[in-house]
Amino acid sequence: MAEKVSLILEGGGMRGAYTAGVLDFFHDEGVEFPLVVTASSSSIIGSSYVAKQRGRNQEILKTLVNSTNSISYLRMLRQRELFGMDFIFHTIPNELLPFDFDTFSQSNTTFVVSTTDIHTGEAVYYDTYPTKKDLLTVMRASSSLPMLASSVRYQEKELMDGGIADPIPITPATIQGYKKHVIILTRNEGYVKKATKLNWLFKHAFKDKYDFRQALKNRHNKYNQTMELVKEMEKRGDVLLIQPEEPLQVRRTERKKEKLYQLYQQGYQEAETYREQLHLFLGGDDQTKAL
Repeated sequence: MAEKVSLILEGGGMRGAYTAGVLDFFHDEGVEFPLVVTASSSSIIGSSYVAKQRGRNQEILKTLVNSTNSISYLRMLRQRELFGMDFIFHTIPNELLPFDFDTFSQSNTTFVVSTTDIHTGEAVYYDTYPTKKDLLTVMRASSSLPMLASSVRYQEKELMDGGIADPIPITPATIQGYKKHVIILTRNEGYVKKATKLNWLFKHAFKDKYDFRQALKNRHNKYNQTMELVKEMEKRGDVLLIQPEEPLQVRRTERKKEKLYQLYQQGYQEAETYREQLHLFLGGDDQTKAL
């Protein structure tokens, strides 16, 4: 029997168009995973994949680009909210591009969303969602970037961006005993995260949350250390890493639909080049769909 393999998704805002392309390729290949772990915007992309809504992520990107409700610098100045969080986590999944929560809930896949507790600075993981509202609330929390969105209260915790405490969220998979992982990144090989220049701003905005400020300050170290671990695991054959071959020309807040479509296509096409390697890593064609 093939060893169980987890799927780990890095966030990255609109750079997630790359991940959307990769996951649509997985869908077309009939590839499923028993565990999917996400952080930040990858929670949106990963949930559509688990719900078997092929192409929905691409439609979400189109909707975000075409709507004035999605990204607004004026709203950021007035309300400290760059992304229209109500639009993204209520209007889109409930009205414009309905999320299939029934199919999601019936899936055999365990879906984990990583968040960061702003009082402790530590990662908080969720894998159980009694209702669609619960799932959307957790995903909103995981996607709420400091200074660009408000924190989210859920189950007596105050939460923000999951990419702060655990930017490449492999931890839940290793805790559950998974030893093999497919990891999709939204940064090219060789990328090294630099220290933030906003510590002065965080010190003012989160003056009573020392542990959270420390997590923000040390985020680059956490990211780079995790990447070193991932690369070592890749050398041992425990990780199949899929990431952009070249540095992306797409920003976290990208609004140009041509660039996003090209990035989606890049993700799909680069994933295609891994077809044989992917099936061998998962244990062979006969077992791929059962994973």
